[in-house]
Amino acid sequence: MIGKPINLMPAELQAILEHKRVLSLLRGVEVGLEEAIEHFVEHVEMDWRLEKQRRDLAEEREEIEKHKFLCSEREGRDIGRSRAAEEWCEKYAPIWRADHESLERNGFFKVSVVVPEGAAFHVKPASTLAMLAQQFDCDVYLHREGMEYFNFVLQGRRYLNVKSVLGLLTVAARPGERLDLIASGPRAREALQAMAAAITRRGAPEGVQSVPGSP
Repeated sequence: MIGKPINLMPAELQAILEHKRVLSLLRGVEVGLEEAIEHFVEHVEMDWRLEKQRRDLAEEREEIEKHKFLCSEREGRDIGRSRAAEEWCEKYAPIWRADHESLERNGFFKVSVVVPEGAAFHVKPASTLAMLAQQFDCDVYLHREGMEYFNFVLQGRRYLNVKSVLGLLTVAARPGERLDLIASGPRAREALQAMAAAITRRGAPEGVQSVPGSP
């Protein structure tokens, strides 16, 4: 179960997950993530990228207009669009784009946990975690530094589907190692809290991060 070498961004992964849900409804059976990625790349990706580029450019223009208005108000004169665009691109574009492509901005919750002493991933904890994930209406994925098997690459990091027992058995996490989990869907936050508690054998940790304004 070696994953696809395509390096996804959060917005692209979210689009693929939505595409997976649509395909599953149309076919009347659950479509696997790898099949959804292949189908998305072959049939949808080009149009999706063009539409995303159109939306991003429109939003960037809005940000430039806001910057132009604020600077013009402060200086008491119209600074012009060229100067506003140059200043915004130099000072604010990298920050804006980083936020725009963040996990949180694209509907993902995330949490990091450290495998406690005396714990490790083998058949029982892997099956328990997979069964726990299956109870929640959401998609959940796990990253461990250096893991060889994965379902996809997101921002240069490999991720596995937590709902797959066989996938989790390849993680081979040892005490003291950090596991990063991300989730998207109606019960994503709840799922991450439950799984973090199961991994650490304690109450759900502080710091499950989500999109601002999410419950």
